[in-house]
Amino acid sequence: MNYAIPIPDMEDKVAILWDIENVTPSANSQFLEGLKEYTEHLGKLTVCRVYGDWTKGYLGRLSRQLSENGFELIHIPVARKNSADISLITNAVELIYQYPHITKIVLITGDADFRPLLYTLRRNGKSVHIICNSSNASEELLSLADSFKDYREIIPGEAAEEAADAAEERRVRRTRRKSRESARRASLEGRAGEPGEVVGLEEAGLAVRPQIDSEETGKSGLEEAGEAAEIPSGSGPGKSSALRRKTVKEDLRPPVDLAFRLLAEAVETMEKQKKKPGMGAVKVRLKMLNPSFDEKAFGFKSWNDFVYAARDRGVIDLKEEDQAIYLKTKPKALAEQKTPLTLAFETLLDVLDALTREKGKDTHSLASISTRLADRNVDWTALGYKRLKDFILSAAKRDYIDVIFENGGYWVRRKKESPLKES
Repeated sequence: MNYAIPIPDMEDKVAILWDIENVTPSANSQFLEGLKEYTEHLGKLTVCRVYGDWTKGYLGRLSRQLSENGFELIHIPVARKNSADISLITNAVELIYQYPHITKIVLITGDADFRPLLYTLRRNGKSVHIICNSSNASEELLSLADSFKDYREIIPGEAAEEAADAAEERRVRRTRRKSRESARRASLEGRAGEPGEVVGLEEAGLAVRPQIDSEETGKSGLEEAGEAAEIPSGSGPGKSSALRRKTVKEDLRPPVDLAFRLLAEAVETMEKQKKKPGMGAVKVRLKMLNPSFDEKAFGFKSWNDFVYAARDRGVIDLKEEDQAIYLKTKPKALAEQKTPLTLAFETLLDVLDALTREKGKDTHSLASISTRLADRNVDWTALGYKRLKDFILSAAKRDYIDVIFENGGYWVRRKKESPLKES
């Protein structure tokens, strides 16, 4: 008699530990669906535990959804301060010894109190992946993780809405191709070309270089910007190709300045929160502001090289304290002029105001926003975002807008008291 030999299950085992009062998505946001997809890429989900005070009204509907999806709800009364942290840490340590087959931990929190836990998990060979709310997450905690994401980034969007966005992006790409052809003709004729020939952020005074489509190259706008900064010398076809990538407006700053200003914003954000902006912590904060950022796209071999180059450019200062290096903003440098990203966010707010006046409601779909931004020549790929969704979430992380997830789709609403001051 032949017996089949069982094949060992080599798939990684995953556990989710969630401090729900630190990261609390809307009950109708489809976050749970996105969380399932996210963990599927990590391995097989075996333990799902959520910690919180389930007597709180705003957790009621979410608690039902969690139960229906197989999550174990651990009740922590509100009167017991820090009890949720203690319970979660205790359970996580127990997992190490009771379930040694679990190799990956998804920790849903941004609380700095969990740093000792991450050290323990790493010493025991576990990989830790954090999902957090970037507005209250600890940079020191995130720097210890194998990966981290803002919870908004894993929420799936409506397929129909994504299709509408894709159609709009195709329209924008057609316009860009015409722009590149005009720029190429201008370069061949030996003239700089007119500013109006370049489509990107032209209306806001931010016309950018003729672009290579992200879809064609598989690269983000930041990566393309880094390549565009490398202009070969000499003559012939190589020079002609390089000229097509040049910025048409001579008074525009080189693309790397956009990254430097993003660095300054990250440092400024930490300073406002009374946090010490160390080298590693600032990189985490910058990645939260724009997950697509990569210093290598600008020709820097390392994060340290990028930071020191920003210091040499006069964007930030460095100071040594307790044998550690910290970054410090230079107020004059920040106030020198508005960045292309700031102007793009201001245009987004203008678009939301216009849509509210026209439609009589204050929440708007990504599809309608995409069309209006394209009409205003805002190109989010030139600003370093691979998708419109990433640009929108970046504005939400800065508290300029609210992003609402309803009926499987993204809806955007301007905050009544936005920290962005328009001129």
